[in-house]
Amino acid sequence: MTKDKSKIHFILVAGFSSDSEETFWLRDILREKGYGVTAVSFYGPKLRTEFASLTEDECIRNLAKVIDQVSEKNETVFGIGISLGGALLLEHAKNNKNLAGIASVGTPFRLRNLKLMVAAQRVIIPLIYPAWKHLQKRDRLRLSPLGAAQMSVRYMRNRFLENLGSVETPALFLHSKKDKVTDWRALEEYLPKLSSSKKEILYFDNGNHVINYSPLIIEKTLEFFDLTESKEKTEPFETPLLSPENTLEFQPVKVESLKEE
Repeated sequence: MTKDKSKIHFILVAGFSSDSEETFWLRDILREKGYGVTAVSFYGPKLRTEFASLTEDECIRNLAKVIDQVSEKNETVFGIGISLGGALLLEHAKNNKNLAGIASVGTPFRLRNLKLMVAAQRVIIPLIYPAWKHLQKRDRLRLSPLGAAQMSVRYMRNRFLENLGSVETPALFLHSKKDKVTDWRALEEYLPKLSSSKKEILYFDNGNHVINYSPLIIEKTLEFFDLTESKEKTEPFETPLLSPENTLEFQPVKVESLKEE
């Protein structure tokens, strides 16, 4: 695999949000490091304000188009997805081999408070959606895409969990043990289902569903993608970047505790 940064491109896929703004912090870091970056929403690259008609096939198809277009112009393409965005990258990898690696943050293998989510979809959302869809058109409000809530939960509970054995792409999973949206314990149940020859979990004790990032976490992700030079590789137990409550663990291939004493 090339180490020439001009030939390496990252595709960042946001989670369940109205745009891709939540990925901009990572976009800027990767660009500063010299990589090409494309940030997209879970539904595709074009901003939209109407979500009730959005389908999972449309999301999958739009992401595939982006990956295909980027792959035509770059030798190596990696995908980094947040929550639903990570699920869609793994979905793409079930039938495609044009990603060199995937990093998935807060992967929704199992949703927490599922009964509450289902109840909200059946009762609360129908009541507020008529007014919500009008406010949705005001981009500056960045409202959650409630119109796509039922579709998204249905996808994560069903289709996403099927045919995981078809995924052969190297995959890194980053998950906070304090995540209140998705259950970190589900990773060890579903990770063996993937056929990837290289798959690891990076657990940490800070943050929530959208984790708190540090330079060390970014470097560990690049290291998993084999993009760091040997002299740049992070040394466990010797970093001042982590506080006692901010710990990292790699599992199951290797386990590292990056915790200051």
